[in-house]
Amino acid sequence: MPKKTKKEKILAMYHKKLRMLENQQVVTPPVKLKTPNSTVQEPIVKKEKIELPESKYFFSDLKKSLILIVLIIGVEVVLYIAKLVK
Repeated sequence: MPKKTKKEKILAMYHKKLRMLENQQVVTPPVKLKTPNSTVQEPIVKKEKIELPESKYFFSDLKKSLILIVLIIGVEVVLYIAKLVK
């Protein structure tokens, strides 16, 4: 069985106290649990566009690949012409 998180423990404690108060049938305001702000934090959702690393480097890699292909084809053409001249 998985362990309880801190948030689940706090909720269970609150639920237990609530049940005890219902059994006693005492009308009192709900009990606020004192929790440090650092223990229970809501996740912060940033509304900025997240750019994947693959798309970030795609065009630079494509440009490098095209330059290499052009250079290799150029060397082949030069070697072909050099053979014909001999």
